[in-house]
Amino acid sequence: MTQEIDKNNDEIEYKLILIGDTSVGKTCLFKKITTGVFLDKNISTVGIDRRTINMKCEFDEKGKKIEKNITVSLTDTAGQERFKAITRAYYKGSDAAVLLYDITDKKTFNHVKEWIESIQNSLGNINDNNYIIFLMGTKIDLVESQKKPRQVEEEEAKNKCKEFKIEWGGECSNKTFSEEKFKEIFKEYVQAIYKKIGFRKVVQQQVVSLDTVKKKPHKGECCNIF
Repeated sequence: MTQEIDKNNDEIEYKLILIGDTSVGKTCLFKKITTGVFLDKNISTVGIDRRTINMKCEFDEKGKKIEKNITVSLTDTAGQERFKAITRAYYKGSDAAVLLYDITDKKTFNHVKEWIESIQNSLGNINDNNYIIFLMGTKIDLVESQKKPRQVEEEEAKNKCKEFKIEWGGECSNKTFSEEKFKEIFKEYVQAIYKKIGFRKVVQQQVVSLDTVKKKPHKGECCNIF
């Protein structure tokens, strides 16, 4: 479990987990934000994959702007049914979940309720303010290029957020959104987490900087385990 720390501490950590049905783009988003590379093929994660990234974020602390170094421990998870027991085991200790659905595949949106219930079974009622869930639609590029029709309207997704008291995380494209664009999105997520749960203890470990990573890790490199 993470712990509250002195707000003067210069290093803060939040643990985020990517969840959702298989093929919604979890791994592509994970790779894009941790390596800056878009993988133009369908990749299924077996179990989980973890990396850490860092960023500087500005927060409003009692009317005063403060800047903090933020470490984000990001976990990619499998969406296949046979791996859901593994996924649930890694919810523990998470400060936030980014729940993805494919805006061109309605069934992935229909499963949002099941994923939220799965999180709450592990982390407790979302109203307890000990974690936060962001709902994010993927593959907007397929709609914009007219390769596939939209099956989930943005307003419908926002209403789902209101129904389950979760946060609207926007729509994205792992293909067309830049690394910088995703960095700004995740900074907004971090600021929202801070507003709900405050600061958390940092775990000292090697990080992948969003500002500097431009290539895939070399063969044989492993993810940070915490």
